[in-house]
Amino acid sequence: MIKFLKYMYVVNYPTFEEELCLLEMRTVFGKMPKEKILFSDIKFNPSNSPFIKTRLDIIYEKDSIDELLIEISNNKTVFNNFKLEYIRLNRGNIPYEERISLIKKIAMNILGIHNFKNPEFNFGITKIKDKWIFGMENKNDYKWHTHDNKPCSYSNSLSVKVAKAVVNIANSGLKKYKIIDPCCGVGTTLIEGLDAGYQIEGYELNRQIAINANINLEFYGFKPIVINGDMHNIKNKYDSSIIDIPYGIFSHTSEKEQQDIIDTARRISNKMVMISFENHDLMVAQAGFEIVDRCVVTKGKFKRYILIAK
Repeated sequence: MIKFLKYMYVVNYPTFEEELCLLEMRTVFGKMPKEKILFSDIKFNPSNSPFIKTRLDIIYEKDSIDELLIEISNNKTVFNNFKLEYIRLNRGNIPYEERISLIKKIAMNILGIHNFKNPEFNFGITKIKDKWIFGMENKNDYKWHTHDNKPCSYSNSLSVKVAKAVVNIANSGLKKYKIIDPCCGVGTTLIEGLDAGYQIEGYELNRQIAINANINLEFYGFKPIVINGDMHNIKNKYDSSIIDIPYGIFSHTSEKEQQDIIDTARRISNKMVMISFENHDLMVAQAGFEIVDRCVVTKGKFKRYILIAK
């Protein structure tokens, strides 16, 4: 059995989503990446994040290639159908010709058969500052992009990327916590939560939108779990809630109705992740929450405020 020293994550993001990425990293790993690289003892599936490109499960970390080659050649485990790639980072990459030569040299010291097209084992190597790092590579499969094409949607729905990050923020990437989305709309966050294997439930007040949400869930192979009901009637208690607050721009909700939503989130959950087009700090405080972290996602003329409150 291979023993891993730690995990290296390589992240990437567009400028307008940088704050969201960093909020997700702080919540899941308790730290932020440096130059888009993050080391952690936490094992997290990169395909559950919209920002993690790959995870390298580190087997060896050495000062030189020669030291690395000695360790690899001394490993007598047979890895038939393996693939080895150089992991390119944000900066400090070695030249292309050197990378190709390095890959060939290391591959010759791995016991087994190289299979570039259909590998069973994916190895990765890279250099960070003065250290050579080698391990098992686990790439983001980006299959979640298929969720962009839901059968039912509307213009102000959360993007899949934002929803995917938000569910990780809601439960810190841990499957033991229970999440409620009590105003779930067409189920964007539910799909991402279920896809990641999280415990998540959804309510929707509008009957037709609830039906559409269940259509979306079934389209992707999930059970139609959305309940057509009023969130204020929810009796259960959850570890966290996701509140995509109805906006004055798109929905005719009064300040009192918005306050009632936040108050109910306080009653039914220990933690709230709130998404809004406006600043609701006073309402959040009025409900008895304390804001512990936040970010802003800007796209075009619109800003989405995302905050974590407990």
